[in-house]
Amino acid sequence: MCGELLFNKWYHDDGVLAGTSLSVRAALDVISSLGPSLGLYINFAKCEVFGKAELSAFPSEITKWYHTPQLEILGAPIGNEEFCNNFVINKQSSVSFLLQQLQGLENPQLALALLRKCAAFANDTHLTRYTSNLNKVIIVIHHCFTECLALNLSPQSSGWKQACLSLSRGGLGLRSVAVHSTAAYLGSVSSSSPDLASSHYVIDALNLFNLQVSAEDTVSIPLPTKSHFQHDLSQRIENCQFHALYNSGSLADRARLLSISSAHASSWLQVVPSPRQGCDMATSEMQWGIKWWLGLPLTPELGVCAYCPDKALDAHHAVTCKFGGDVVARHNALRNAIFDFCKRALLNPKLEAGAGLGHERRLTRPADILIPSWSNGDKPAAIDVSITSPLKSNILSEAGVVAGAAARQTEERKHTCNDTICSELGWKCVPLVVETFGAWGRTAGQFFGELASRLVAQSHSSKTTMLNNIYGRLSLILVRANARAFNARLATTMDLLEG
Repeated sequence: MCGELLFNKWYHDDGVLAGTSLSVRAALDVISSLGPSLGLYINFAKCEVFGKAELSAFPSEITKWYHTPQLEILGAPIGNEEFCNNFVINKQSSVSFLLQQLQGLENPQLALALLRKCAAFANDTHLTRYTSNLNKVIIVIHHCFTECLALNLSPQSSGWKQACLSLSRGGLGLRSVAVHSTAAYLGSVSSSSPDLASSHYVIDALNLFNLQVSAEDTVSIPLPTKSHFQHDLSQRIENCQFHALYNSGSLADRARLLSISSAHASSWLQVVPSPRQGCDMATSEMQWGIKWWLGLPLTPELGVCAYCPDKALDAHHAVTCKFGGDVVARHNALRNAIFDFCKRALLNPKLEAGAGLGHERRLTRPADILIPSWSNGDKPAAIDVSITSPLKSNILSEAGVVAGAAARQTEERKHTCNDTICSELGWKCVPLVVETFGAWGRTAGQFFGELASRLVAQSHSSKTTMLNNIYGRLSLILVRANARAFNARLATTMDLLEG
């Protein structure tokens, strides 16, 4: 019907047709004729013609006609290296205004959220699929990030390398378009033009990709044609990057990386900043949270904790110090948030059940929250909320090798301490344990999954949305409380030094 079209590719309602002027014109006529019955109409004002054909061969509504071999199709530059490089530079300059505005925000929490979702890899994903000269892109992202968070962080530092990892790998989601361009290009070829896989361009990209990954993650021709191939390749690159950071770190760094890369630990970074909903962080809290997350120095020359003169003021001590009331305040904030979710799910929860059982049992308090009817035919659930640190001396050696080791240890201890008392009361002990870096214990994962299902029954949201809400709010409360504990000790220490 259309003669010999050499090329006929579409992305939703955007297409590219290539061939003789007669075959392309015939294809346009077919679309114009059959399209309206499907609700599809050609917008000739947006159509462009490239080649040597006379424009008169096409509908008069088409006014854009180019003879040059340097052209742009569906947002991709096609031409020589100079043309493609200039295209990338002009493309990136289009977001320069946004980056400048982000640097002027007095809200680093909001700035980081916008940087990750609107101006970093998410904005340049398409760009990575057709050009490789992207080093300048990550440079401006790095500059914007360090300005927004007031950080002294070089592009070669381990902290920045971690920031470039995805959230699921303990990073900040500022993935480098230069690093992931090989995965994007190979994924694009695999899904759209597998017949081009043997070209020297693809071979070059394949060789470069294989240098970025471990031996067991290399790829060869023919390329797989499975869906999500680009995502799979990017994961292989991140696996190599993560293990490089892990292997070069101290035992404490390894424990931190394993904890923050656990499921839902990074949820605080995905919460939409909203003071109205209590999901905001003060500038000092956000700056501390990011430094702590990336393992950056926090107190270069400040000495000891104001509450514990024999303890150095570092992040681990600040979030575990039992003086000053911060540990209790953090526990209660998490407990109250979980209690509120239980109330919304119409579970009739009760706070601090068991507190009046007598002197000995009052000290144990087996239920921070008691849920009278939890599972079908099951006993009432005695929820016991606990926060533990993977950097404690009695678990550090294991936490540096096994993710969630500290949470598991605390869960076991809670069962040992409370199972007997709960059994006597006809309750079931349910320990909800979270590590200071945000990794939740196994029982907590099961509990929140069931809680999300109960909440779905009371709303029109999906279970995934509910789970994200639960983990997001709890994760934010945890990091915010940790930051406040540290900043309180920092302020007190500074007052003592000045006094």
